[in-house]
Amino acid sequence: MKSINLLIVGLLLACSLTAQAAEEREQTYVIGADVDADGHITATQFDPDVSAPFTALLSAAVKQWQFVPATLNGRRVPAHTFIKTRLQAVPDASGKYDLRISFMGNGPRLDQPIQPRYPSQEIRMNHGAALILEAIAQPDGRLTDMTVTGKPADLPGLVFFRRAVLEAARHWHTTPEQVNGQAVATHLRIPMSFTIHRMDMPERAKTVRQNTVAANAVAESAAPITSDTVVALDSPLRPSTVATVISAP
Repeated sequence: MKSINLLIVGLLLACSLTAQAAEEREQTYVIGADVDADGHITATQFDPDVSAPFTALLSAAVKQWQFVPATLNGRRVPAHTFIKTRLQAVPDASGKYDLRISFMGNGPRLDQPIQPRYPSQEIRMNHGAALILEAIAQPDGRLTDMTVTGKPADLPGLVFFRRAVLEAARHWHTTPEQVNGQAVATHLRIPMSFTIHRMDMPERAKTVRQNTVAANAVAESAAPITSDTVVALDSPLRPSTVATVISAP
């Protein structure tokens, strides 16, 4: 049964994972995880669009990992978090795939945020920027205490990039982590960058004239803002044992 499941996963990987090299493929997943008072993962939850072979493989892998238990009033308690994982299909010498599941981090889940609009004046100036949004994910899912820093710090249009990020972030929502069944606040850091696409002039001019420039239109975030982009600075659960899990058919 194990070999059949791995074969199915291998076929799905070949068809659906993002190509990273000549044949190496990968995909990231955000997995809900129940963690007991000893730091063991006891249950996992997946998005509905993740197929059964993937959920079985990923669940088996992450349950081999362990966290430093969450504590409340000095005692260990169960908790809930969201684990970011990377699933890679790496070809071996025989042409088969090694499947590698790696830990990328854990924290609250950022629920499908709208992307910041790329400031149209910065597109005309051919300006890009790298920014970091820091915020508190509140127990009710809101983001508060938001600050945005960026590079290069002396960029004249940095204020427009900062404004675009803050305007988008006001509409974002998170699914918080829980400690002993209660939602908790978490300090988040979300990196993002604005980069100009190289388009031919007629296409670029048309897009600018439409005045609906988004981060994925003529310009886009180098890394789309998703749950796997979020860095939790003070999650109640810290990883203890999260070595990469390798499954070979």
